[in-house]
Amino acid sequence: MTGILLINMGSPLSKKEMRQFLFNMFSDKAILPFPKIPRTLLAFMISTFRHAGSWDKYQQIGGSKLKESMKLINDQLATEMGAEYVVTSAYSYSRPSIREGVETLRNKGITNIKVITMYPHSSISTTESVTSDLEKVHKRYPELKLTELGTYGDNELFIGYWLDNIQKAIAKNGYKKPTLVFSAHSIPQYLVDQGDTYVDEINDSAKLIADKLKLPYKVAFQSKIGKLKWVNPDTKDCLKGLKAKNVDEIMLVPISFVNENLETAYDQGVEIAPYGKNELGIRNICRVEIPASHPLLIATFKQLLTAK
Repeated sequence: MTGILLINMGSPLSKKEMRQFLFNMFSDKAILPFPKIPRTLLAFMISTFRHAGSWDKYQQIGGSKLKESMKLINDQLATEMGAEYVVTSAYSYSRPSIREGVETLRNKGITNIKVITMYPHSSISTTESVTSDLEKVHKRYPELKLTELGTYGDNELFIGYWLDNIQKAIAKNGYKKPTLVFSAHSIPQYLVDQGDTYVDEINDSAKLIADKLKLPYKVAFQSKIGKLKWVNPDTKDCLKGLKAKNVDEIMLVPISFVNENLETAYDQGVEIAPYGKNELGIRNICRVEIPASHPLLIATFKQLLTAK
């Protein structure tokens, strides 16, 4: 019997959980690279003063659908893989935690566990954080074999997943030849300076998708916080540049995500797309919504799991 552990960032389901979620996130050294004591103090301050505003954003989008999406992916992958596999999900900053997810499989007598993250592209702030958590779990349970299966931003099936999502959005909105703006969650510039490959991987995925569709495209970054220097261009600045060139059909593609979340439904749906339409006067602009699950996403994960 083989265990499959799907890992995501997580999401809060109440205002109280929102505060804990933010504290857990900003306590992570991969997110705030400071010594433990100042990092913990900063996490406490951020979670205390920001959780109400963040929870209000969740309320505006009807609450988080991430865990519902994860359950659907979990169940569909379990069906696809068959009885010799047990699939469960865990989260970096919500419950069940990564350790709890591993323990769920271990309690079933499973010692061989394969790990897939919901991060298509690697980054110090995401995939390396997961690796760090898994290393801590392995120290606790050294008899377990924990295998991370890597990222999949250039996987042919994953590219097909985005082709289908975009083509459906084009048909739904009646667009002819939209410019695709691949809007990824930003990361601090210092991570890139340390050798983080995230930006390069985002660019590679975007080119593969746009070339297949034969559509013009740009890559931009969103959801920056704080006063640090983050990678550019900012998505809103990108839209300004396209407006200056009289581009009037734009689709925002959330290339770095496989589940709807605050950064897609709120940042893109409530802030960025309306900004383009109402403030910049772009006539046709929308975001590509992420399905709760998709056969090609499940196929991507199955291929990762069965590759020799």
